[in-house]
Amino acid sequence: MRVRLAGVPLERDEGEYAYAGQLILHGIPPFALAYNMKFPGTYYAYSVLLAIFGHSARGIHLGLLAVNLATLALVFQLGKRWLGSAGAALAAAWFGVLSLDSGVLGLFAHATHFVLLPALAGLLVLLRALDSRRAGSFVWAGVLLGLATLMKQPGICFLILGFALVVWPGGPRRSFSPGTRTKTSEVFFLAAGAVAPVALLCLVLVFAGVFGKFWFWAVHYAREYIGVVPLDRAWPIFITRWQEVAHATVAIWILAGAGLAAVWLTRWPSAARVFLCGLLVAGGAAIVPGFYFRAHYWVLVLPAVALLAGAALVSAERAILRRTGSAATARFAILAASVAILSAYVIAERQYCFSIGPVELSRATFGANPFPEAVDIAAYVRARTTPTDRIAVLGSEPEIYFYADRASATGYIYTYPFMESQPYSLQMQREMTEEIQAARPAYLVMAAMTTSWSAGPFSNQPILRWAQAYSKQCYDVVGIADIGERATTMVWGSDAVAYNPTSLNVVLTFQRKSEAPCAVAMPR
Repeated sequence: MRVRLAGVPLERDEGEYAYAGQLILHGIPPFALAYNMKFPGTYYAYSVLLAIFGHSARGIHLGLLAVNLATLALVFQLGKRWLGSAGAALAAAWFGVLSLDSGVLGLFAHATHFVLLPALAGLLVLLRALDSRRAGSFVWAGVLLGLATLMKQPGICFLILGFALVVWPGGPRRSFSPGTRTKTSEVFFLAAGAVAPVALLCLVLVFAGVFGKFWFWAVHYAREYIGVVPLDRAWPIFITRWQEVAHATVAIWILAGAGLAAVWLTRWPSAARVFLCGLLVAGGAAIVPGFYFRAHYWVLVLPAVALLAGAALVSAERAILRRTGSAATARFAILAASVAILSAYVIAERQYCFSIGPVELSRATFGANPFPEAVDIAAYVRARTTPTDRIAVLGSEPEIYFYADRASATGYIYTYPFMESQPYSLQMQREMTEEIQAARPAYLVMAAMTTSWSAGPFSNQPILRWAQAYSKQCYDVVGIADIGERATTMVWGSDAVAYNPTSLNVVLTFQRKSEAPCAVAMPR
């Protein structure tokens, strides 16, 4: 499925990571021409994928395939410790299904996939360090868990889990520490490893001259962002999102619930209970900040769900073995149950699994968002500009910058922050208008659609009035993408001037009228 659908157009988050990764390969550091609140680890990860698999949506998604397979292997290795080889294989299979499912947007290369890879690798190294007691192993475990945090801030939950496993009296340690001093040194080595990649990143950003931007976006603005959704809305949002996430995989989630009960109600080592429940808590905590509970956030909890589902089957196998005395019967029973669950999933999701095409998948998943259209819009702009030309996108469509391979006239590649109830809104809008007018982009792309702005009744909206005035005074329309319910009409050149859109989802492409300076003041 991942190979067949690798050409699915990038969505917004992927566009952000791809554009930032592309800039890194061009020698431009994070936060210079792409502002966002996330730690930039995923930007560097994308730059690696682009260098290996190519600068395309297909290359990115094939890179995700490699990341997913590596993560699946780590789930298996972790499972072997607690579930045995058969249980670990089943857990890995469940993770493969869960992480592919449309409920968590599994085919799209979100940052959560890149959090899991170093996080699970770090936990595996840490478990082995607790066995070997080697200082170097604790340091490397810390490095990997620190990298997980750099991929996206919620990754710190897995680092906290690492510290808990070291100090917890009943944690997964085969030889207990003889005294507090030993545990203290292990915590120190783990912390030293975790700090190393963070410190290195900060030094890179300082020398690149963008540390101030990084600190504002990743700390000050991020603090405001996680306070937008009120606490009283958290539970309803959680329930709604979980129903969407688990609509096709609910049998596996129920199995995981049974596994959670089994590890506490049947004979399981206390170390297994601590690890499996700790992993569940860490993954669950990682999806909470901000109370958004978006679909791809749930990827962070999938390893725990998969391992607990495997634990349920192992517990069932043991129960059957005790009743029948036949290991073959017990093994056949759990394999038959697994095949039945997987078959039910494939039958229910047969269109997703076998027949849907890349563009059709994008439209079915994201509605009228202009992700397929971004490819043609960027191709038009790229063919008519040079690599040194700058372009600007008014809206939250960073994928256009990536496809066009042109630098943005502004670091504001998202316009969502402008519409949020946060104190930096007007400041950000002024900065964007000033950056665009100073750069004088050769082409301007305006996403005239609700999904690209998310303006609400309490949003500050002078940027929208400025965009209309600036594009009219300083640019000529040369392209229109009119995204209808069944098809998109795209017109270019002189045809665009006379075209009247028929839908509410339109992307306009403008060309600069002349080389003469042109500016419009942002209205109050």
